[in-house]
Amino acid sequence: DKFSNHQSLNIYYPFASRGDWELGSWLLHSGLSMGVINTFLSLHLVHFSELLLSGLCWKSQEICTSHPTKRPVLFYWCDSLKLLLSLFNNPELQNVMDLSPYCLYNSMACLYHIYMEWMSGEDAWSMQSQIPMGTTLLRTILSSDKTNI
Repeated sequence: DKFSNHQSLNIYYPFASRGDWELGSWLLHSGLSMGVINTFLSLHLVHFSELLLSGLCWKSQEICTSHPTKRPVLFYWCDSLKLLLSLFNNPELQNVMDLSPYCLYNSMACLYHIYMEWMSGEDAWSMQSQIPMGTTLLRTILSSDKTNI
């Protein structure tokens, strides 16, 4: 792991500090739309570039629109494979990612199926049964201004 030296010095890597990690975690779980999060991150008290995963090469591009806007519309992106690798190498996420489908029942009699996350659903089971043995699903959520994550 090429980032292990950074992680040994800072357990919150690729974030700069615990505070940056807590803010990112709160935004992720807040239920706020990406539009509201973008508005928050555009405030002068928040330095957007400091909140982005620092181990990745983030890029931006101004988007031309057919109608006038108060501010330029910026599109931020990075290499999605490198992003996924950085997430998998984050020790804070080690025990919170489901990598194989599962069924959770309310009792040993298996009378009621409890649905928690996507991997506990029937679609995950169906898709997993159609891919080669030894491989697994990796659900990735892409978001836009209209998507609540």
